[in-house]
Amino acid sequence: MDRAKIVSFDMDGTITDLSFVDSVWLEGVPHLLAAKRGISFEEAKRYAKAEYDKIGRDRLEWYDLNHWTNKFGLVASPAEVIGSFQHKIRIFPEVPNVIDGLRRRGLRLIVVSNARREFLDLEIKKTGIESCFERVFSSTSDFGLTKKTANLYQKVCSVCDVSPGEMVHVGDDLSFDFEVPKELGIQAFYLDRTGAVSGESVVHDLGEFQNKLSCE
Repeated sequence: MDRAKIVSFDMDGTITDLSFVDSVWLEGVPHLLAAKRGISFEEAKRYAKAEYDKIGRDRLEWYDLNHWTNKFGLVASPAEVIGSFQHKIRIFPEVPNVIDGLRRRGLRLIVVSNARREFLDLEIKKTGIESCFERVFSSTSDFGLTKKTANLYQKVCSVCDVSPGEMVHVGDDLSFDFEVPKELGIQAFYLDRTGAVSGESVVHDLGEFQNKLSCE
C-alpha cells in the first residue's frame, strides 16, 4: 500500500452527530405533512418513513429534499426546512483535535458524503471547520452517485490526483464507508460509535481512528 496522502471523512454520524439531519427528515417533513393532510404528527411520521424506505438509500431521490417536498406537496421550500434546524448542527467533541493533528502531519483532508450540497454546505459553515478541508464532496450533488459504488471513490481520487492506495476513508456506514472503498484499494475504517463491533479496521471514535492511522 502506498503512503497515505489524503484522509477522507464521511459527514453525518462521523464528523457531525445525527441531530440535524434526523430533525429535518423525521420532524420537519412530518410536521409539514401533518399540517398539509390534517393528520397527527405520528401518523405523518410513519407515512413519511414508509415512503423513504420504499425508495431506499441506494437511490438519489432518498437524499433529495426537493423531491420529497414536491412528492408530498409541501408549501415550505427545502431551504426553509433545512434552515429551521440549523441550530442542531453539532460536531463530535474529538473532531477539532483530530483534524488539527492530521493537518500537522501534513495530510490533506476532504469530506465525501452522500448528503446533498445544501445540507453539507450549511453543516460545514455552521461548525466553523470549512477551512480545514481541501474539498467537500457531495456524491449525490457533484457526481449523481451514491457511495454504493466504488466508481464514486475512483472519481474522488481522480479529482484529488491520488491513487486509491494513497487515500484513507473513515465513516459510520459499514457498506458505503468501509466495504465499498476497500474494494477499490482505499484503506478504510468503519466507525462504530456504539462500541458493538470490534476489529482491526473498526474504530469507536475519531480519536481512535487517528491513533490507528499513526501506527500505519
